[in-house]
Formats: sequence, C-alpha cells, structure tokens
Amino acid sequence: IASESEAPLDELVILLKACPDAVINVEGHTDADGDPQQNLALSVARAEAVVSALIARGVNPARLYAVGYGEAEPIADNATAAGKRQNRRIVVMVSDTHF
Repeated sequence: IASESEAPLDELVILLKACPDAVINVEGHTDADGDPQQNLALSVARAEAVVSALIARGVNPARLYAVGYGEAEPIADNATAAGKRQNRRIVVMVSDTHF
C-alpha cells in the first residue's frame, strides 16, 4: 500500500466503524497491459492488501471480502496512460446484506 493511501484508509475505517454490521466488498482492478491471468492475480492481491490494512486498523475481518476483476471492468480507455491510471484502482462497495 502506497504511503499516500494511508490517510484515505484511516478515513475509510472511521466510516466503516459508523456502520459496523455492513458487509464490505473490496474490489481490485488493473489496466489491460500484460497477461489477463496475471492481471487477475494482481487485482486480487491489491484487494487483499487493502483488506489486510483495514483489519490491521481494527475492522472486523468477518465483514470484509476481497474480490479481483483484473482488466475486465475498465472505467477509462486503456489506450492512454491517463486511462490506464484510472483503471488501476480499488473500489470499496457496501453490500446490501448485513452479517
């Protein structure tokens, strides 16, 4: 996890503690460069790293799920450097279900 992500993670923990029964999906995404299978593995690893960071900050691990999508769900054009940067991301989704 990059140092510039530490403060946003701390802010996320505050929000998650306000809704202690919500199930959280942490989604990892990549750009389209490289092998699709390696990108999928990288996206899972990114999501798992965020889940680990949240657990280390006191979030209940039972409510956290890491999901990797690889390059399957781009939000920008993978033909440009700016688009690739946007596609390399983590998305935190609050599920409709509660545990």
